[in-house]
Amino acid sequence: MNEFPRKLFDYEKEWLFTALPKNKLGYKLYRDKIESLFVIGNGRFGGKNFVLGPANSKVDLDVPTSAVFAVSYVFFDSCEVYVVIHEEQYEQIEIDFRLNKGDDFPIGMRPKKYWSYSDWNPGQKAPFDNSYVREVHLIKNKLILAIAPAHKRIWIYEFSSKVNYFVPVTNLFNEIRILKGIKDPQLALNPNSFFTNLDLFSDSEIGQGFLLYNKYLKRIDIDYNIFLK
Repeated sequence: MNEFPRKLFDYEKEWLFTALPKNKLGYKLYRDKIESLFVIGNGRFGGKNFVLGPANSKVDLDVPTSAVFAVSYVFFDSCEVYVVIHEEQYEQIEIDFRLNKGDDFPIGMRPKKYWSYSDWNPGQKAPFDNSYVREVHLIKNKLILAIAPAHKRIWIYEFSSKVNYFVPVTNLFNEIRILKGIKDPQLALNPNSFFTNLDLFSDSEIGQGFLLYNKYLKRIDIDYNIFLK
């Protein structure tokens, strides 16, 4: 039976840190926060879905889950663990360890390897499989939108923090299809068609679509005044 609050076990911290490279400022800040927090209880999914926070705080399951901040895949001889770290809210961070492959969590075992989207930098191929990544430069030396068709993933790289923020595909695609005037239901009602038909969309259309999406469903801080100059 779990007893809370408690400090993270060494193996839990090791798994979490595979998604938080210490050589990138934004991720290092999360490493430092996690070092100071306690596991204060289970999240809404139980199991190895936990909430981290100050020792005297309580889990509030009425608070909606925040956006995903970082993920990693940690490989062992007999299994694979999927690690999810959510964005901090109200001084708490939700984390999740899931078995992506195998029957039992490899407690006490050393990982063979891991990969994470957090390690991606502009100019690189996609993590794990070295597949194609399209880069759309939104603001020079500030923001790059990265699209990995084989992964069906989109993220935005922030130069100042070196963090890759995940972008919801459906919300972004809705703005792009409206902007482009797409009415064909086979495309309009299928967000994944964005990846299979990526060549149909110009950098300008994708960039404008993201800026519209971000203006109303804020994902990252942007000073929109720079576009009025």
